[in-house]
Amino acid sequence: MLDISEIMTPRRSLVIIGPGSTIDEARRTMAAHAIRHLPVLDDAGKLVGLVSQTDVLVAGHGDSRMVREIMVREIDTVDERSNVRHAALLMFRQKRSCLPVTRDGELRGIVTDSDFLGVAITLMEQLEVVEPEPEEVEATDGALS
Repeated sequence: MLDISEIMTPRRSLVIIGPGSTIDEARRTMAAHAIRHLPVLDDAGKLVGLVSQTDVLVAGHGDSRMVREIMVREIDTVDERSNVRHAALLMFRQKRSCLPVTRDGELRGIVTDSDFLGVAITLMEQLEVVEPEPEEVEATDGALS
């Protein structure tokens, strides 16, 4: 089984924001990087929240309020050593579109629904390689009679 660390976006590639940033800064950051989620880290680098594109859209344009006012503070996280199935079930049951990935309380990356879609596509492609096409099954069935 795959570990979540194999499909997540690692910390070094994440775009993050601070709780004192404005909502408009968050909006511009998301647009500039074509992303839908921003982990919110305090000055010590501790994960204190998560802001999503939906949070920013609901806040509206021209908003100079701080990210800390709209960020989600109660965040579900997954350990980087967790398996992909565990993380997928957590996201599905909690209706989350992303999960911060941690190890010993430290942010190590993020996994999103898009990452799981990539896994699903890979699995479907692998199945197509090993499963015979319907025409092949019919031809084989006829040859056995």
